[in-house]
Amino acid sequence: MNFFSKNWKTTVIVIAAISAGCFVFEHFAGFNPVTTVVNTVASPVKNGFSYIAHSLENTRDFVWDMRAYKEDNKRLETENIKLKQEARDTSAYKKENERLKELLDLKDSSDEFVSVAASVISSSQNGWYQTIELNKGTVSGVREGCAVITPEGVVGTVTEAGPGYSIVTTILDKSSVTGIKVSRTEGTGLVEGDDEFAKKHKCKLSFLDRDTPVIVGDIIETSGSGGMYPSGLVIGTVVRVSANSAGTLNYAEIDPAVDFSELRHVLVIVGNK
Repeated sequence: MNFFSKNWKTTVIVIAAISAGCFVFEHFAGFNPVTTVVNTVASPVKNGFSYIAHSLENTRDFVWDMRAYKEDNKRLETENIKLKQEARDTSAYKKENERLKELLDLKDSSDEFVSVAASVISSSQNGWYQTIELNKGTVSGVREGCAVITPEGVVGTVTEAGPGYSIVTTILDKSSVTGIKVSRTEGTGLVEGDDEFAKKHKCKLSFLDRDTPVIVGDIIETSGSGGMYPSGLVIGTVVRVSANSAGTLNYAEIDPAVDFSELRHVLVIVGNK
């Protein structure tokens, strides 16, 4: 920018000096053969300098326009990023509100149990979601052994509770064992946590009734046995079946109904109605 600015000014000064000189010469010399010759000789020079001056001026204007264009483009890019972030935030808020509404609807509509809404404040550091921490504890009626659920299905059970917090062991943890039934056949069995399955955010179905077939797509629910969970809560869906050499079920892989990576709010069942 300094180059064009300085050289443009210099060129204008030179052209002005030449033009002034020609004007003075014509004024004092009058129109005669000499002035005609001078004008004839000087005219291409003046025209050339005029062309250069216009070219430099146009170049300067182009550079200034380009700088303004780049500044506008940068501003528009910044505004676009801001708008996209606002759109993502709005979508996230809307999704969060929908989840909270579903959670509260479940809390209010249940005729079987009394529950407390809680928020997830942390999860196990290995990323397997085998344990989560809630912001509600004994002051809110939460105690060890309470079942934890969402509108989608089963989360786990409270294994530690303090005045203002509680720790939940999820169905992905290897210490978790849940009595289940296959919704299609009513056959019963157990769903267990397993470290290898937990890495994939899955759990394991085993010890199923010998005469109960399981197929991919079967919905697995709580059976209510043992009194840990109410009957009929969804645990997940069968995504893979492994058979032993005799052709009978060895185990099945369950995809939990709850997306633990997106878990933000839960209900803790603190009693029966």
